[in-house]
Amino acid sequence: MVLFRLLKIAAFFVAVFVVETTCFVATETAIKPTTDYFVRDALVVHLGPAARILTEEFYSGRTNFITFQIEKLKTTLSLESTYPGNTANAKSNRRLQQMFVACESTTGEVVGFAEVDARQLGGNSDDNRINRSYMYNLAVDKKWKRKGIATELIRACEEFVTEMHELCAENRLYLRVRSCNDAAISLYKSLGYDEVDPASISLTKEDINSNSLEEGELVLLAKDLPIDAECEVECEVE
Repeated sequence: MVLFRLLKIAAFFVAVFVVETTCFVATETAIKPTTDYFVRDALVVHLGPAARILTEEFYSGRTNFITFQIEKLKTTLSLESTYPGNTANAKSNRRLQQMFVACESTTGEVVGFAEVDARQLGGNSDDNRINRSYMYNLAVDKKWKRKGIATELIRACEEFVTEMHELCAENRLYLRVRSCNDAAISLYKSLGYDEVDPASISLTKEDINSNSLEEGELVLLAKDLPIDAECEVECEVE
């Protein structure tokens, strides 16, 4: 029995060491290092902490202790199933997909998360058979809000989309936000996002509000991203 307990303790510390080592090896290639945190591509070990942040952001006001744990588990499984390194997901029609995390600089703790992919946003017209880059699941740990983390995660998504040459036909990043979330809308507009009429891309309000984790009516925002010189040449050739 004593030996079994010692083995469990040893396994725990090995797991902690592996997770923290993984985080800190990655700081060398962090996208945007700062004094307090850095932003990088998400690893599988980050998905559990990211699920907690997302669950707190979208479900904390609608759950109790038990249902919170259930939603967190469902979110973790969802993230794992769509993780870019997942071989099953690699066969999907999402040509562009990436997950980003913000990590605390000294401990490696995950304090923020965001995703971006390419998808058909809705509707049945030919226009909506086009994959459009879409940012979602942006959330920051409540103890780390108002430190610029959301801005850096958004920029990481923008840089990733800009580098994806196959999306040059519409180098634009879309997102949805609650119409009553003035703080978020103000942040997005300060970063160059504008509200888009869904009808302009053959969508309806029902399309915009479908499959949302958030309560309240959503609005569609978008930002036109710059095209680098190499991409611009390729597009002209095509």
